[in-house]
Amino acid sequence: MLTYALEHRGTDSLYEYLYKCIRNDMETGTIAAHEKLPSKRSLARHLGVSLITVEGAYTQLAAEGYVYAIERKGYFANPLVKNAATPSSRAARQQKAHAQAEESASSPLVADFTGSSVATGLFPYSTWAKTVREALAEESERTLLCETSAAGSLRLRRALANHLSGFRGMQVAPDQIVVGSGAQTLYNLIVQLLGRTMHYAVEDPGYARLTQIYRANNVALSHVPMDEGGIEVEKLRRCGADVLHIMPSHQYPTGLVTAISRRYELLGWASEKNGRFVIEDDYDCEFRLAGRPIPALQTIDASERVIYTNTFTKSLGPAFRIGYMVLPEHLATRFEQELGFYSCTVSAIDQLALARFIENGDYERHVNRMRTHYRSVRNDLIAAFKATSLADRMSIEAEDSGLHFILGIKSAASEQEIARAAQARGVALAPLSSFYQDAENLPNLPPGTTLPRKFVVSYTGIARESIESAAQAIAQAADG
Repeated sequence: MLTYALEHRGTDSLYEYLYKCIRNDMETGTIAAHEKLPSKRSLARHLGVSLITVEGAYTQLAAEGYVYAIERKGYFANPLVKNAATPSSRAARQQKAHAQAEESASSPLVADFTGSSVATGLFPYSTWAKTVREALAEESERTLLCETSAAGSLRLRRALANHLSGFRGMQVAPDQIVVGSGAQTLYNLIVQLLGRTMHYAVEDPGYARLTQIYRANNVALSHVPMDEGGIEVEKLRRCGADVLHIMPSHQYPTGLVTAISRRYELLGWASEKNGRFVIEDDYDCEFRLAGRPIPALQTIDASERVIYTNTFTKSLGPAFRIGYMVLPEHLATRFEQELGFYSCTVSAIDQLALARFIENGDYERHVNRMRTHYRSVRNDLIAAFKATSLADRMSIEAEDSGLHFILGIKSAASEQEIARAAQARGVALAPLSSFYQDAENLPNLPPGTTLPRKFVVSYTGIARESIESAAQAIAQAADG
C-alpha cells in the first residue's frame, strides 16, 4: 500500500501533495508501468484522508497522463518514456523528495516553539463527525450539491455574524461577510478588490508570508516600523501607503496590542484620503488569556475604512482551510459586482457543518477548553523557564495577549547563536530579529552587549512532558 508522510506537505493541499507523491513514485520507478494503484477507498482509509482527497489526486494524475483507468478495475500507471539519464536523475529526485522526512524522523525535536507544530488530542472529532453527519442527513441535496455564491453559504455567514456580535461586539450583516479557504485566499481577493495600483504597507517586524503574498501580487509594498504603541503613524504617512495591514489585537510576532489612541490615529490616517483602507487581521482573538478580549478595530470605525479578517486556523487547526472577511457595506457591494463571478473556495458541506458547529454552541465550548489548556501550558512553561539558570536574566513580554510570548534573555551571544545552540539540543526557537523584513528597522545592538536577546515562543504544539527539558535546553544554549 502506498504510504506518504502527509504532515510534510507544507503549503500544499492534501490532494495536491498526494498527487505529487504518487507522480514522483511513478517517475522514479517505485510504481512500475501498468502497476495497479490502490482503490480510492482503500488508499483514503490507509492514509486517513477523505475519499475526495484521493479522487482529486487520481483525477489530476489521469488528466496529465500518468495513469489510465479501466472500468470496474481501477487505475493503472502509464509507462513513461525512458532516457539514458533517467535512472540516476530520478533516484536523486526521489532521495531529495524524502530527505526532509527522513531527517525529521532521525532527529526529532524535543520542542518546536516556531509555531510550525500544533497541539494534538484537543480537537472534538466525535462532535465534529456528528455535525457533519447531521448536515449530510438533514440538508437537502440541492443545498449540499449546488454552488454557493462567491461570498459563501448564507447560513454560515449568518452564524458568523451572530458569533461576531456576541464575541467581538461587531454589528455586521451577513451580506458583508465573505468566506474563503483561509487567509491567503482572502488576502488575494482583497488585492483584486482594492486594486494592484494601490500601495500596501505591513508591520515590521511582521508575518513573513504577508510580504510574500503582496509581492506575489506585484503591488508596491512598504514595511513600517513599530514602537511600544503599535505601528508608527508618521512613518506610515511618509511611505505613501494607501492600504495598511495590521494585527491590532495581538501583533505577530511582537505580541503588542495597539493602544487605543494609536487606533484612532490609524483611523484618522485612513480618513485623510479617499481610497485608504486598514486590513485588520484578528488571527487569534479567541485566545486572550487574561481579561476581556481586546475590542476589534472595526467596532470604532465610523468611516467604513476597516476590512476585518479572521480564520479558524488557531481554533480548529490549520487543516481547516476556512477564513472570512467582513467588508464595509460599499466594498461588499463592489465585491458582488466585480468579483461575484467567483465560486466560493470552501465546499458547501464544510460550510454547513461549521455553521451548525457554531449554532449549536460546540465551537464556543471547544474554544473555551482550548483557552484553558493553553493557559495551563503557558503557566507551566514560564514556571519551567524560571526554574532554570535563566531566572535572574530573563523577561517575559505579552504573555496574556495570545498564543505566543516574547522571551528576553540577557546574553553576550547573539540571537542567532542561541537559536543554533538550542536547535542542536532539539529545540526550535525563532529569534525576533528574523521577523524583520527591512534591515533598516532592526534595533541596533552593539557586539558583546548584554541587553536582552528576544525570541518568539509559540507554545501551541508543545507536549507537556517536554516543557521542562525544552526550558533547560534553551537555558543551556544561552549559557554557551
